[in-house]
Amino acid sequence: MANTYRFIADPAAPSPVLAWFRALDPAPTEVPTARATVLHFEHLGALVYRADGQIDATRSPVVTVFSPQVKRGVLWTVGEVHFLASPLRSLFPELHRVGKDFARWLAGHDCVFSRKSGPHEFDYYLEGSVRNYDPPVHAFPAAQAALAQGQYFVAEEDNDVRLDLLCRALRLRGVACSP
Repeated sequence: MANTYRFIADPAAPSPVLAWFRALDPAPTEVPTARATVLHFEHLGALVYRADGQIDATRSPVVTVFSPQVKRGVLWTVGEVHFLASPLRSLFPELHRVGKDFARWLAGHDCVFSRKSGPHEFDYYLEGSVRNYDPPVHAFPAAQAALAQGQYFVAEEDNDVRLDLLCRALRLRGVACSP
């Protein structure tokens, strides 16, 4: 079963998530893509490719990290970590353990949104489709402080149409998005 973890962090600061993975022994090889960083755990196996030449993340020992970024000048995206190999435990038992360790580490940070519990203090600032997904959102300190100061967050995959609608609504709250 695939696992996804979500977090908020300052997009201008070094990624605490990538730092966690870099500290592993052995550390995975980082392959930057247009939208994410693919972490290949080479010691666990070779990459498997789909017919279109893309990495098959469901059959390769990889983790995909979507780091937070700034959209429209004022919106920060929620970061995501994907363990997509399936079934992870039987295909890559060591990567499954890495996933469990990562989940424990991430859970040590404040949870600012979870669909399993009621309303949260910062729901107002989680916009777009952020609240439409099951995995909880954990906050690193700088992002927690930004959230407390009114920073708005959106999902990484929110498209231009959704962002246009959100920016119109934010304009009524006194927040001006960039084009």
